[in-house]
Amino acid sequence: MYLTDLTDAQKEYIKGTILNENWRSKYDFFLMLDAIIYIDVSGCQWRLLPAEYPKWQTVYYYFRRWGAMDAFSEIEDSLVEQVRVRRGEFPQPTVGAIDSESSRAALPRSQKGIDGNKKVKGVKRNIITDKDGDVLEASTTPANIHDSKTAYALVAMLVVAFPWIRRIYADRGYRGNFIESAKHDFGIDVEITHSNYSGKFVPAKKRWVVERTFAWLENFRRLCRNYEETTQSANEMLMVAAVIITLRKLTSVNKHF
Repeated sequence: MYLTDLTDAQKEYIKGTILNENWRSKYDFFLMLDAIIYIDVSGCQWRLLPAEYPKWQTVYYYFRRWGAMDAFSEIEDSLVEQVRVRRGEFPQPTVGAIDSESSRAALPRSQKGIDGNKKVKGVKRNIITDKDGDVLEASTTPANIHDSKTAYALVAMLVVAFPWIRRIYADRGYRGNFIESAKHDFGIDVEITHSNYSGKFVPAKKRWVVERTFAWLENFRRLCRNYEETTQSANEMLMVAAVIITLRKLTSVNKHF
């Protein structure tokens, strides 16, 4: 129907997951999921969802319902393990990279704050990826929340899903108590890496993968600005994008929207 729709191969990876468990709606499950992906990729308003999909109110209901179940995060965890096995790697990552990105708010009534460093009024997306750039954990907060404060909660969630993590690469924004807390509470070494800027951009050693992931996420127009009223909804949009990126790797599909 649309370029954003899942392929048959991608659907196979979704079947049997928490999303379509006990599916009872009169609408086709994958039609509902394709509608959410269409919103995320195209960036259109919910009310402008094409007529080929179910009513936008129904699609929005399932988007929030699945988000409340943390379903997209669970699927991403499973897909990451599968894509690592496909690469010939151990299913559980032992090394990660953490970073954040501030995004401007597009709605006056949305949850937001001001990132004084980057002069951005909106939300801050925080992600941890493995060494290949696959999203392991993510959170979205008002932009005024400091990286180090969000990082502790993010790592706490990370070790539940991926308990083999032993080292995380970060930038200088994560210096201070977070390094000691991560080591003491979770047994994780946080290594601060530098880009060695000398007049031109130089990717930070071992941490550049997380910055590349943010570039991948920018292909989803719903994420170029924050169009969600709550940070929870904004984070679910991020996780939907992460699932699609990982599915493309598993099925060797590389679409550019």
